[in-house]
Amino acid sequence: MSESEDCRPTGVWWICYNIVMNYRRLYIDGHSYFITMVTHNRTPLLIENIDLLRYAFKLSKKKYHYHIDAIVILPDHLHMIITPQNYKEYPKIITHIKRSFVYGLDSTLKDEAKMNLSSSKYRRQHSGVWQDRYYEHTIRDDADWYDKMEYIHYNPLKHELVDNIDDWKYSSFYKSP
Repeated sequence: MSESEDCRPTGVWWICYNIVMNYRRLYIDGHSYFITMVTHNRTPLLIENIDLLRYAFKLSKKKYHYHIDAIVILPDHLHMIITPQNYKEYPKIITHIKRSFVYGLDSTLKDEAKMNLSSSKYRRQHSGVWQDRYYEHTIRDDADWYDKMEYIHYNPLKHELVDNIDDWKYSSFYKSP
């Protein structure tokens, strides 16, 4: 949780309202979260920097305890289902992954990313690599979990990156021959 969030318990759920942006997050103990992270202006740099992205995940897993149930990485965004041990830490996990990835990028790429920023984002020291926020959805039941798993699995096909879903190797569903 950030300092600008107001969180209140509601039984087993915590509902947090972001005071600045006026959106809410649900923190539910024992639940999984479907997350989508998108690069700024949909710049296709994730696949070409896949080793760095994997390293960013590795660093985050050293600091935070969570399980990746499914993941797919596309050139300009990724989808995943994570189950954090501490359910209130998933925003910190996402922030850690994003920051570690940006930190490891080549300085030329970072400079190019900053060139495309608006003046207000530049003043706020935005990296220009990731979109400010990310999409999150609390998985509520088995049917919801299955729907998100299917979405992740078929996303490369949806974006016409492959003709056969088994050919996309940047997915937790990929099986090498």
